[in-house]
Amino acid sequence: MTEKCAECGVELPANSESAYCAKCDAILDKKFEKIEMNLIVYKEISNDEIAVLKKFDKEDIISLYLKLYDSYKEDGDFNEYEAALLNKMQDVFELTAEEIGSDKIVHFDKTKTAKKRKPLDCIKCGKPVLKDDFVFCPYCGFHLGDI
Repeated sequence: MTEKCAECGVELPANSESAYCAKCDAILDKKFEKIEMNLIVYKEISNDEIAVLKKFDKEDIISLYLKLYDSYKEDGDFNEYEAALLNKMQDVFELTAEEIGSDKIVHFDKTKTAKKRKPLDCIKCGKPVLKDDFVFCPYCGFHLGDI
């Protein structure tokens, strides 16, 4: 029985070690890069982005976590968004202290932020945006002053 691409269903070559065909693998790599840039800039992750990242090996997720950790740490102490994102990645992808290093574990109290500020949904694209942080929606460019 031949293996099929987990993404599109195309038959894979018999010697393929990947679960994806070359085309889908390239598409997933581009999505990974885009998600990585969004995490660095916007410091939040959507459920769709989590679903895409779950298709990657744990080593890729660990590497992404460490890259984000180092990027955020360059700016000094973690702000609440950076800490929340890193904590969410630890939880969702079950990253352990042994895998990422005990000194790179980020603890975050979710109750503090939940009470403090809740995002508004952009009326154009529907994505959550903290109006205090943006004048324009970072996803679609809609002017948030009217919300």
